[in-house]
Amino acid sequence: MSLGIDDLLTRAGHILWRELPEEYRYRDVPPEPDEPGDLQAFLHGMGHLLDLIRGTTEQLHADSFAEAPTGGRQIQSWILPYLAEIVGADLAAPDPAQRVAELNASVRWFKSKGTLASIDEVGDVVVGAETVAREGWRRVLTCPRPGLPPFTLPPEGAADELAPDGRRRVPHAADPGAHATIPLGCPDFRREDRAVRDPSGANPLYRVSQPRRDANGVETAAEAIFWRPAAPGGVPCFPGAYDDGAARCPDLRDPDRVAVPGPHPRRTLIHVRPPDGLFAEGLKVLTLDAAQLEPGPEGLEVDPRAAFALAGTPLPETAPAPDRVVVRLAADVRVAAGRELRLTGILITGQAGANPVRLIAAPGARILAERSAAERVVLEGFGPDGETGLPRPTLEARDSIFGEIAGGTGFARVEYCTVTGETDVTLLQASDCILGALSSNLACTESAEAGTPASCIRFSRAEAVGECAGSPSNTAALPRFASRWICGTVPEFRPARYGEPGYGVLSTLCPAAIRSGAEDEGEMGAHHHQFLAAELEALRLKLLTFLPLGQEIAIFHDPLLALRPPEALA
Repeated sequence: MSLGIDDLLTRAGHILWRELPEEYRYRDVPPEPDEPGDLQAFLHGMGHLLDLIRGTTEQLHADSFAEAPTGGRQIQSWILPYLAEIVGADLAAPDPAQRVAELNASVRWFKSKGTLASIDEVGDVVVGAETVAREGWRRVLTCPRPGLPPFTLPPEGAADELAPDGRRRVPHAADPGAHATIPLGCPDFRREDRAVRDPSGANPLYRVSQPRRDANGVETAAEAIFWRPAAPGGVPCFPGAYDDGAARCPDLRDPDRVAVPGPHPRRTLIHVRPPDGLFAEGLKVLTLDAAQLEPGPEGLEVDPRAAFALAGTPLPETAPAPDRVVVRLAADVRVAAGRELRLTGILITGQAGANPVRLIAAPGARILAERSAAERVVLEGFGPDGETGLPRPTLEARDSIFGEIAGGTGFARVEYCTVTGETDVTLLQASDCILGALSSNLACTESAEAGTPASCIRFSRAEAVGECAGSPSNTAALPRFASRWICGTVPEFRPARYGEPGYGVLSTLCPAAIRSGAEDEGEMGAHHHQFLAAELEALRLKLLTFLPLGQEIAIFHDPLLALRPPEALA
């Protein structure tokens, strides 16, 4: 790799050159029109050393603080544990991006230890998504006893009004937020209670943050929305959700075995916004022709910035590019023999209502995918490696999700991937994956005649086929995916389908053999790099030091947190 003239010029060299007298600069004649003179080149040589010293000094200053980065420099991740030890904090967030915020808030959390506000903020920071903490004792029915006010009288300060039968009642039309004159635990069926937007809200306990992306799909600061109960004391529209304030009998069930655990006096409920996974809301959708993704003899590499260029709307060089984009196609993409297609952050979908778009690889072709998605991949065969002569994988994928891998004669090498449908190949090398079903075409033993090795499946979820997937590090447990509210023409509550936010995200009720069965004890599948399951376990461990002794922790996904609270009707 050769360096150009611009690569050899330095910031300090330009400063030194401008400080020289005009006569020296005039006499320093460059040998070529586009090259610096001898004196200017000498100054840029010293400027190179001065720029290194300046960069080291700036980084040293940035490493002394954990605040938001300024000037393009931020603290290095390996220094965070040392700063945390100074303030006595144990960092638990598995996502390196969240550890800085966790360190900055550690002192404030210890000062407010045990309060509901600190518990709610711990959840938001460690998980990196919206959480709502509810104290179980506040939602448990209490029997009347001396020292407690009667439960059948109107709230203090509420206006009295006589009903036709002579009994007192609360004028709900005058005060829609007042409680009904009925015993505690009996909801008022005349009113429906749910979270609605509160334009004048300021209490952080009544705030739900929604992720946002700009027009290009780049993630920006989250949108903070404050809410309030629409009708306290009414019938909850979504029982068990974060906005459910109705009192109940204590729930004696194990919270790790039920989808929506109920309240208990010694239980703290942590409602977590279900993650979006790879298919997040607000991602940029680009429509391309299938021919634009067919590689030439030298191959084709497509990342989000390149996808914008192929769509005819290139991003400026100074503009940030999103981490992933949705590419919508109307026809199948074919990769010819000897060609190579490299996808990074590309989520391929078909046209609405059409059949799934396929990525078809001919024998000898290659598809390399990282943090990408395709609903159907067809591998028509595989060829030998030009250097070793051994079989070369037709599909190599990491941190990706597929609906189906078909063909029956291909060779796939996948790591931290999720295949929700069938995997129909001849050779399969899989590690830390979730595989829905394996075809009987899979070669489980080495074939000397054909010159093919045996398939290898390790630390994965797969059903055994012959001798395949028989490693003790594998599991045959059925994966459970998180359900969400899908707001279409008719709202549905179900696991997300391909292309919808939340596709392939594991539920909190998914067996532990899958949620922590990877080689590094993380979750198997395509969302391992997003730390979705590890963040919930880290939150559980973190809250052990912030909750009173004996308090039980129940952490679960709340689908209602993925929806924005509606506007209150007048």
